[in-house]
Amino acid sequence: MWKNIKPDFADQIRVNRGLYHHHGIYLSDDCVIHFAALDAGSELDPSKARVVQTTLSEFLKGGILEVREYSDNEKLTLRKKTEIANYAFSCLGNAGYDVIKNNCEHFSNECAFGKRESNQVENVLNSLLNFFK
Repeated sequence: MWKNIKPDFADQIRVNRGLYHHHGIYLSDDCVIHFAALDAGSELDPSKARVVQTTLSEFLKGGILEVREYSDNEKLTLRKKTEIANYAFSCLGNAGYDVIKNNCEHFSNECAFGKRESNQVENVLNSLLNFFK
């Protein structure tokens, strides 16, 4: 579940970008780590995307912040906050963005749980499968 609340250190955060949600790891108002292309005009070019560090304001781009609230089940596999932060920092500069297999939500979930998953991708693929049944 996602809520519009103030994030704490190492929380998973997201912002609605219209067709998708952009995900990252919040460390402070001056430090959000996420998978993005920052060069002007290259935002939609996957070859330019890297794991980057920006401010919260740069991450949000005027959008509304949402913070992940974990279920009791999710808390069983959630990494410690220092592990989440250390892993996120260790990924800075990594490339290889792929909208289906390696996007910002995959990155955020790998930081938090050690598993690359994207509910957004799974929902789209399931919808497509159901459509063609």
